Amino acid sequence: MVRRIVLAALAAISLGGAALAACPTTVPANTSDAILANQQRVLCLQQAIDQDAQQRRLELELGANQNAIVNLQMRQRFDALPQIIIPSQFSRPQPFGAN
Repeated sequence: MVRRIVLAALAAISLGGAALAACPTTVPANTSDAILANQQRVLCLQQAIDQDAQQRRLELELGANQNAIVNLQMRQRFDALPQIIIPSQFSRPQPFGAN
């Protein structure tokens, strides 16, 4: 289960980098075509930022889930330990019985 989550996170990471590479470069002119091209670039970059933010959120959720799994495993190990009854230092001593 954890392996599937890790693989899904790695796939999301690799897809996020491809979005940044797919955005066009800036066009240094003031024509209407250049302005439209720059608008498309800005939209592409905003989408890439949104994907990156979603990827980071998924990574944080993945880390939280992994920590929860480790916590549950540790709790199960702790619960499986034998119970040891420790006598109190301040309890009354038992009287000696007849021999």
